[in-house]
Amino acid sequence: MFELMLMRHAKSDWSVYTADIDRPLSGRGRRDAILMGDYLNQHKLTPDRMVVSAAQRTRETADLLLKNLSLDKNNIIIDRELYLADRETLCEAIELYARNNKRLLILAHNPGMDDVVSYLSATRPPLSSNGKLMTTAAVACFYMDSPQDVKKPDMGKLQHLFRPKEIAEIAGI
Repeated sequence: MFELMLMRHAKSDWSVYTADIDRPLSGRGRRDAILMGDYLNQHKLTPDRMVVSAAQRTRETADLLLKNLSLDKNNIIIDRELYLADRETLCEAIELYARNNKRLLILAHNPGMDDVVSYLSATRPPLSSNGKLMTTAAVACFYMDSPQDVKKPDMGKLQHLFRPKEIAEIAGI
């Protein structure tokens, strides 16, 4: 059994004029990333390895997740190919990095994350209250028989889809 976690970066700061790849997180993004790290830790969902897009907002999201997750920094990989990657590129990365890991977390961007979650899910994934799938800082957790199954549609069993807004509402934050 292989567990795959797909996470979209937290909310970025659009008030800063910079190249897209250098865009930082907003205040809300920082809060959501910390919240998601705490939530994953509480539910014992720490990955064995995390592969992160080279964008500033994804690297910041990863750093803030680690405030609550005990993952050795040697098990975090920055991969430039994940920056704005499409479904095919993301699936290739999953297959590549999944070796020798029971639980892999890929931290990247939309629309690629929406596409991969929809592609892998054997059932239709639920949308947020505003009709979005992978909102910022959302985490989709799949069980799969093998990492090679990422090349085939509908081969993942979606176990969880966590969104920061929904977690905050439940927690009364």
